[in-house]
Amino acid sequence: MVLINMIDVDYIMSLIDWNQSSEKQKTGIQMAKNIQSINVFLQPCNKNYNKNVWDNCAQILSERTDDELSFYFEELMCWLQDMNWPGAFCIFDRLKKMLDVPGFQYSYNVCMKCAKALDDEAWINNLEMLKEEN
Repeated sequence: MVLINMIDVDYIMSLIDWNQSSEKQKTGIQMAKNIQSINVFLQPCNKNYNKNVWDNCAQILSERTDDELSFYFEELMCWLQDMNWPGAFCIFDRLKKMLDVPGFQYSYNVCMKCAKALDDEAWINNLEMLKEEN
């Protein structure tokens, strides 16, 4: 009989909630390193896990490789719609390091087109800041 070490994503989410102790949050972040399907950390939004986990979700995502994150460029760029959202600056900084990764420019163009269609000036400005020189 083979036992599979399954990690419960809901349990991790409960640990990374900003209402938990810093030790529990660190434990949750550490456990999240073993989760392969990282899409669960892309701005979760349900009755239990929403903005209360976004800071830690952003940290978890920012530690992933370019290859892992490149599948989620558009979702990550959507996080920049409001820089007041928890984790937005962390995601911004991580995206800033990925400007030359294949697929970035395409996703950037898709998000910029969407932001302009919505007439979302804040999002447009935040996306433009990604491309600004430091």
